[in-house]
Amino acid sequence: QRIAKSTQATRDFNKFLNLSTETDESHGTLRPPITGDVQFHDVSFSYPKRPEAPVVQHALLRIANGECVAIVGASGFGKSTVAALLQRLYGTITIGNSLLGATDVKHLRHNIAVVSQNPTIFDATIAENISYESKSMSMEDTHRAARAAHVHDFIVSLPKGYDTMVGENASLISDEQPQRLSIAHALARLLRIRILNECTSALDPGNQAATVETIRSAKVGCTTLVVTHKLQIVQMCDRILVMHDGYTLSLGT
Repeated sequence: QRIAKSTQATRDFNKFLNLSTETDESHGTLRPPITGDVQFHDVSFSYPKRPEAPVVQHALLRIANGECVAIVGASGFGKSTVAALLQRLYGTITIGNSLLGATDVKHLRHNIAVVSQNPTIFDATIAENISYESKSMSMEDTHRAARAAHVHDFIVSLPKGYDTMVGENASLISDEQPQRLSIAHALARLLRIRILNECTSALDPGNQAATVETIRSAKVGCTTLVVTHKLQIVQMCDRILVMHDGYTLSLGT
């Protein structure tokens, strides 16, 4: 039964990977290293259904390789859209010397770790949810990522530990654990770019120390964009990008 569930989870994940992209610029075939400075070159964007209401306007932005930048601003002012642009969900940007419009979309997304406000959890074991996309990952690496995400103690408290089936959309676990599993998955993949989009929204506000340490772990050794409204997280970033009405108002410390 467990094998059948895992097989179904794999099918579901493959369907997820093969979903059509939201951009018309999906014909890129290059597979360059996804590393280097991230630059927005006068980027503007409107959703297709509302072309008259741009959510990002003339964005000029350079994020140095290995830098952690917090993106802040009121709701609806383009913070999450900037993060989506980097995934090439919309528009094009450069990473290093590579133009994202010429880059294969699957290659790009496979090399950027993303943790969202509403993480995707598959009907598979906890270990599989942490290690998917990394076929050679050892259990030691899986445990390391879980510890960094402060979810290891919760996992080992379960009767089946890392072999626990969590259910699609984490229906068998609750509260903050799905988000922590998603963070563990991002940490397990040793990639050069990570996007953390309101990824602490479900975490226990009474345990700020663990939350701060989780984000501190997530930004080590890679370029990190953190969409957040929490002061404690903003303070640990190298620079702050302030968004207002689609414009990048300022980028500083």
